[in-house]
Amino acid sequence: MSQNIEQLVVRLQEKIKILTSMYTILQQQNGELQKNNKELHTTIEQQTNTIKELERNYKNLQIAKAVSQTGGDTSEAKRKIEEIVREIDTCIALLNK
Repeated sequence: MSQNIEQLVVRLQEKIKILTSMYTILQQQNGELQKNNKELHTTIEQQTNTIKELERNYKNLQIAKAVSQTGGDTSEAKRKIEEIVREIDTCIALLNK
């Protein structure tokens, strides 16, 4: 009878060791995944900022092209300037809230 109990204790100790080692491995993997997740979020934020900057540059180039056209239609330049003024007015309104 005592031999059965001893065997049960030994098996239980082995299973506890296995679980402990698995837990440690999972903790390490979780740490690596969290680090990777943080790096990916940083990359996404940087790329979003780059896209916004490129969009601003593109708008500025469109305005510059419309304004610099000699003898061309200035209505496009006026439309772009009015669009920018509306965006600025919207921003000011949001800041005043």
